[in-house]
Amino acid sequence: MKQDAKPGFFGRLFGLSKKEKGIKPGPDILLKSTGPTPDYQPDPVDICFCGSGKFFKSCCGSMEENRPPPFGVFIFENYLSAEHIKKLRDQFNKLPSEPLMIIDNELSTPEKIVNRLDDQRKSERVDTSEYSAALNFIVRSAFVELADKCFKRKMDWFEVPQLLRYYPGGFYQGHADSENMDPKTRCWNKVIDRDLSMLIYLNDDFEGGELSFDKFHYKLRPKSGTAVIFPSDNRYMHTAHTVHEGMRQAIVSWGSVQGIEKISSKPPENAILIEYANLSENSENNV
Repeated sequence: MKQDAKPGFFGRLFGLSKKEKGIKPGPDILLKSTGPTPDYQPDPVDICFCGSGKFFKSCCGSMEENRPPPFGVFIFENYLSAEHIKKLRDQFNKLPSEPLMIIDNELSTPEKIVNRLDDQRKSERVDTSEYSAALNFIVRSAFVELADKCFKRKMDWFEVPQLLRYYPGGFYQGHADSENMDPKTRCWNKVIDRDLSMLIYLNDDFEGGELSFDKFHYKLRPKSGTAVIFPSDNRYMHTAHTVHEGMRQAIVSWGSVQGIEKISSKPPENAILIEYANLSENSENNV
């Protein structure tokens, strides 16, 4: 669901207008099971899962251009103001980066994630440690606000935000953020307690680099300041398409939702707990 955001307080920083219409929630979109999940491959003539009553091919699976996002994918343009984006880019463009790795499924556990290089992706992670407080504030605020607005849910924690760069030739093949497929059973298994994924784009002065949700035939051309939030399971497999010119830069994180069954007894090492009682202590000075 695409929302046109306008400056206000989170306004000026996070773009949501006080006059913006509320989002009408459909069926509960978050998966509660931690067991094996059959691969989601919707039939074009099935009734769409969003509750519209239309065929999938005429609704969330439509191949029409310039159509609304599929159910469960929420897009907020101008979520970060142009002024704030410029400030962040002025700070981040001076920072070094290194090749990003993927999770090693054989060595990782839900509590301790082990990463390795892989040919499924080509991107770099920026060392933003000196700006960690600012990034944490941005992502915490986005998860708290958008999880409630879009899913009517509260969050347990989110992972330390990453700033990713995709240079020319950079890409990330289709993947799910919380699950891996067992090729023998063709079922997906949850490997980390991620329920929601968040992307916040810091620029659009590049060619290529589209974000697509593969099972819904939906492709998004990112705009600077846009925030995207969606469930992390295999239904929302997504691809970061190859950048042809320029550099694509985005903040990414993943979060756990309250009330969803967990596969681990504790959050991962890089989790930041969300304490709702203390949120009022945050201010514009944090960013």
